[in-house]
Amino acid sequence: MTGILPISKYSSGSELNMFTEYAMAKSRAFSEYFGFSDSEVDMLYERYCRIQKKPLFVGRKELRRWYDGYATPAGKSLYNPRSVVLALNNNSLGNYRTSSGPYDEIFYYIKNNVDSVRDALALMISGIPVMTKIQEYAAVSRNLETKEEIFSAMVIYGFLSYENGTVSIPNKEL
Repeated sequence: MTGILPISKYSSGSELNMFTEYAMAKSRAFSEYFGFSDSEVDMLYERYCRIQKKPLFVGRKELRRWYDGYATPAGKSLYNPRSVVLALNNNSLGNYRTSSGPYDEIFYYIKNNVDSVRDALALMISGIPVMTKIQEYAAVSRNLETKEEIFSAMVIYGFLSYENGTVSIPNKEL
């Protein structure tokens, strides 16, 4: 398991030419392992409550609002595991995703409103999911030209959630 980014093989003679990739947005086989489930977060939160000596600054409902919202192809909801662990370890809700993601790669497309992507993001910010088709390998392209390619990259990077043919902003963290 490597996370949400696809593995790139270097050439047909590379030692990386005999692997199977399971993408978060489309693969059912291992989709439950791409993040934490509700029950896993419940267990971690119970442990946090037992261990934390200071007043609790992280509530269970806030964990859901901040870090839940990624959808598996099987329709299950997942939490961003890195952010959940950091919020509980730091006893503080916050945007832990920004320190791990490739924001620079997508900033150009949003800033320049390539294929009206910024307009569609404004709809998502207001809570309206946007219809799109996801292309699994769009994130490895150097020049993303269509809204579908840009949104595909944003799903692969974990900035958007993909479910039932639509993309949306998954949680408060993003």
